[in-house]
Amino acid sequence: MRRPLNGLLIFGISILLLGIARGDQVSEGPEKLLGAMSLLPMDDDIRGWKRSEKLLKASNDQELYRIFNGGAGLYTKYGFQWYVGQSYKGLKGVELEAYIFNQGTPQNAQDLYEDPFTKPSRSKEITNIGEKARIDESTLFYYGVEFIQKQFYVRIIIQDKTEEGLNVAISFARFISKRIK
Repeated sequence: MRRPLNGLLIFGISILLLGIARGDQVSEGPEKLLGAMSLLPMDDDIRGWKRSEKLLKASNDQELYRIFNGGAGLYTKYGFQWYVGQSYKGLKGVELEAYIFNQGTPQNAQDLYEDPFTKPSRSKEITNIGEKARIDESTLFYYGVEFIQKQFYVRIIIQDKTEEGLNVAISFARFISKRIK
């Protein structure tokens, strides 16, 4: 009985030491994602809006591909580091989605923002949000607000193509932009 326990103990200590030696690599993703989650609004940070589904997160390419299938390649092409996304529901049942992508460097975020696959066919530039921001006006049923700030590419989508819906999307974008500073 004593020998198997000693072997198990030695194995456990070896794994622990390996974990300590590689600690920065092993825990890097989850620690970064904890900080990333703080960038997103909580319930009623934007009055009347509550989180409606569980948080989506990815700290590596494989996790991002599980979330976005074929669409993940666009983000990995520009230095993807991690992603968090949250769905919200307003008082009238309107849905909004907030996506935050850490692209590693400001240049990568800029390149993603300018990529033809993310650039809407019709958009309007807006100020006072991040370093560059625009409203996606090319869709029929929703508004999109996108901005870049530091190494982050942020996209807000609201399923309400009214002036009120646009103002809510802009409020979410401003909230996240302030948290990134």
